[in-house]
Amino acid sequence: MPSRIRLSTKDIQVKQENALDLFYSGIKSKQTRRTMETNLKIFLSDACADILQGNIKERAQQFVNIARGNQQQATHIILAYVTKLKERTLLDKSDPDYLNPSTVPNKIKPIKKLLDMNNLGLAWKRIYSTYPELDNILQGRGYTLDEIRRMLEYSKDIETDFVILASSSGGLRVGAWDGLTWDCVFPIYHTGSEYKIELSKEEHGNIVCAAMTVYRGTTEEYTALVSIEAWNKLEEYRRVWTKKMGRPPTGSDPLILERFSKPRPLTSIAVKRKIEHLLQSSGIRIPLTEGKRRHQVPATHGFRRYWDKVMMTSQKKQSTLAALAIKERLMGHDGIVHTDKNYYWTDVLDLVPDYLEAMSELMINEGARMARKLEQELQKSESLKTTIKEKDEALIRIRELEAKVNRITKYRGSA
Repeated sequence: MPSRIRLSTKDIQVKQENALDLFYSGIKSKQTRRTMETNLKIFLSDACADILQGNIKERAQQFVNIARGNQQQATHIILAYVTKLKERTLLDKSDPDYLNPSTVPNKIKPIKKLLDMNNLGLAWKRIYSTYPELDNILQGRGYTLDEIRRMLEYSKDIETDFVILASSSGGLRVGAWDGLTWDCVFPIYHTGSEYKIELSKEEHGNIVCAAMTVYRGTTEEYTALVSIEAWNKLEEYRRVWTKKMGRPPTGSDPLILERFSKPRPLTSIAVKRKIEHLLQSSGIRIPLTEGKRRHQVPATHGFRRYWDKVMMTSQKKQSTLAALAIKERLMGHDGIVHTDKNYYWTDVLDLVPDYLEAMSELMINEGARMARKLEQELQKSESLKTTIKEKDEALIRIRELEAKVNRITKYRGSA
């Protein structure tokens, strides 16, 4: 019988932490932390320059103390900040101070996070009700197949090729590239009867695609699938990596290096910079005209939108809610609804068949796409032959059974 748990006075003593440290402790994703940290600093250092004093840590603590001592005053500070932000959303779009209404909530999120992590609540419904109307959201789109092909034509290194192929075939967010190591990417084998991640010495199988574990070690961790085209490009990069580093990469080595002379992991910021450079050099992205502040296709998120469109088209052909839930799972979402994660659990190998149905459309090289489609048709042909054979064998068994029944009936009748 396990011993009973007994709390002491010492156990329930709360460790006093700085308000800003608590804020950081509640954010797992590096990309999210970077964005929220920037917006919080703007609020504490710029907007509250005449209200708070000291460095960012001191200002965060002072604001938390205000909220703890006088919630009404803290609410009025935030409401005043929202009012100033709203004023900028009314400016002409060509004005350098113009602010898109859709970005206002993102300016307030880190403030709420700071207070939430310090066990403080405000009248947030009142604050949310003052947000500006979202009447000028840009109707963006994903990349087209031709645009992705053009980027590959202008790419000058294998690692960028892999980033493009993996992002477009895996629907990856740019933040997925932070912290990736070689053991985060592994092939998926098909043995003829099932899909496997590892094969025994006696087993034989073909690599059909690959999987990537992204955001490892965080609450946002999930496994994405990428095309065989992306996997083959990574194998090319592995040979380059081995030659330049003088040894094969180990599982704990950074997956992509920004430079080999002084090894440094490729970050999401570097990925975005590479893609933006390609967009300009290839002529895909032209300078913004006066009054426009955003491009129609987001530099890195355009790959995810391309992936989503292809997968949606593929899933519509199957027309099942389970297929749509799998698509959402491959994006790192819970599912169609939040409860899908609780009641519709899937292993990565369960997602492979649905992914392979769409993989040919996600591949960029025309030759690779045609080869995959031919392979699919051959598989369907073999499956049809097997079905016909099984049907014929079943008919033979039925005829034999009917003949046997007839013989038994005649025997009983004669007796």
